[in-house]
Amino acid sequence: MTDDAPTFYSLPEVYDILHAAGTAQEVSGLERIARRFVQSVPLAEQTWLEPACGSGRYLRVAAGRGRKVIGFDISPGMVEYANRSIEARLARRSSTARRSNNAATLASTPSSPVAHVADLTTFARTMGRVIRPGSVDFAFNLINTIRHLPSDRAMLDHFEQMAKILKPGGVYALGLSLSSYGFEISSEDIWIGQRGRCEVRQVVQYLPGTGEGRGGRMERVISHLTVTRERSVDEIDFTYDLRGYDHAQWTRLIARSPLKVLGTVREDGSSFKVSEPGYAIFMLRTR
Repeated sequence: MTDDAPTFYSLPEVYDILHAAGTAQEVSGLERIARRFVQSVPLAEQTWLEPACGSGRYLRVAAGRGRKVIGFDISPGMVEYANRSIEARLARRSSTARRSNNAATLASTPSSPVAHVADLTTFARTMGRVIRPGSVDFAFNLINTIRHLPSDRAMLDHFEQMAKILKPGGVYALGLSLSSYGFEISSEDIWIGQRGRCEVRQVVQYLPGTGEGRGGRMERVISHLTVTRERSVDEIDFTYDLRGYDHAQWTRLIARSPLKVLGTVREDGSSFKVSEPGYAIFMLRTR
């Protein structure tokens, strides 16, 4: 693959088509989590933030339900797509409100872009006009997105940024799969999404890290996309790495950060004890 070859992240609409199914249910889970852990502010008054928001699918649904949302992503293409899709959803919401003369809905519709271009490790500084210190009630970053950060230092920088923007009593819901080096085997997933006459099929192989030597904490992800439109079929291959954390590594890292773990929950907000290997949403709050 050449440096200018397309990747999944350079194709925001394809990305969105593949992941959009089930988003409404996931946002309902986030609402349950926010109600449970942010007790100082009613859900309707909370400010939500999604770091690394991608195509904006969570923000789009949450904004359509009247949530006050902000997002950012390092990809300008993703941010542009996210804002277009959110604007379209809110336009439909405003049109419905006008027909029903719902003044409260019209008043809650944002007039400025929801998503912005920023980096996970510096966003509190670069987005100071959009996200004020201590202004976010509920932040979320799900399904191992955070594992794109390549080092402990980068993760700690991100946690320091999060601590700056969370309100007292605010929480950060962080979805992470713990690794179990030496016990995990290679696996494969197949994902299919469709919108109109465009079908996206992704075959993903996961090669777990060994935990040994330089690069031993990296999980290699190998992806093959098939994008079928009315008159064309595109095949796209790309790879990337996700950094691994076993339970001890994750616990030590959190202890070095300005955040603490309140507990672990499932996507529906119910508590459970995570084990390795295993995925959980870690509920974090400023110390």
